[in-house]
Amino acid sequence: MHRKITIGDIINFLYPTIFTIIIFLLANKLNCSYKVKGMNNVLNSIITFTSIVIAFYTSMYGILITIKDSRIMKEIRQNHVNGIFKYQLYESLIISFIVLILSIFLQISINYSGKLEEILFECWIFCVSYFAFSTYRIINLLLKIIFTTDAQEQISKNEKSEEQKRQQLHRINKLNRQEKNN
Repeated sequence: MHRKITIGDIINFLYPTIFTIIIFLLANKLNCSYKVKGMNNVLNSIITFTSIVIAFYTSMYGILITIKDSRIMKEIRQNHVNGIFKYQLYESLIISFIVLILSIFLQISINYSGKLEEILFECWIFCVSYFAFSTYRIINLLLKIIFTTDAQEQISKNEKSEEQKRQQLHRINKLNRQEKNN
């Protein structure tokens, strides 16, 4: 059984691409260039940040494995959104590696001038923009899953069966009687 696609699904799927195209066109309109002063520092920062995001994804994937039987993960599977979820996870990780590799190549080629470097820079602008929106989307989703799971587990721990409540009340009454006798 397939899940019906909603307008929210379409927006969630397309907004990284739409905003990326807007930023790309704006960068071209403003004649952005890799020859700008301080570009090497920008590339160093992007390489560092991308590496941190990749490490974050790796740790979050490990957490997702441990909570695969949680209520939220079961709901994801029951609502048939696990395909979309997997796609977004893969997409975010792949774009992160592409940005990392392009940034390294651009850092090397920044000392040269030519059409190849300009094309590489334009690809880099597009990928960095897409990376930013894709990363926001998946980190937002991952944090919701993690905190929803934590909240559900906390509620489950705090919820007591009627029998547990009676037993606890019985222990409290017993302790009160003991205190009165002493």
